[in-house]
Amino acid sequence: MVQALLRGYSVLFHGVLCLFCFAMAFVGWLVGSTQMTIDVLPWSGQELQMWLFGLSAIGLIATVLAAIGKVKFLFLPWTLAVVGLVARGLWSTRYYDGPEDLQASLFFLLGAVATVLGAISFLRQPSVKRR
Repeated sequence: MVQALLRGYSVLFHGVLCLFCFAMAFVGWLVGSTQMTIDVLPWSGQELQMWLFGLSAIGLIATVLAAIGKVKFLFLPWTLAVVGLVARGLWSTRYYDGPEDLQASLFFLLGAVATVLGAISFLRQPSVKRR
């Protein structure tokens, strides 16, 4: 039961995250923005847009494939990469200005770490054989 909840949470978290990042990159590209920045990510401008497009596509593919039970092993490296980017971004840049921002950052990081547990749960889930 807990594993099923973790798997569902992981798929929802990464699905929403990837769609949000894709939408930000698309809007930036649509308006022709060359000065797009996201403080917690190491890129800016058009390079950021390309990374957001690419990473969100990879994340959506890994998430959907894990959700339907195909190529589940791709989901774990994806979740670890997201945790790494979030942790790097939140602590290598001074993203938070006060206790509220720090608390929100820690909750987001904790939420991302929980998705790693969901990804591990996907690997432990037996494959369903179809006839």
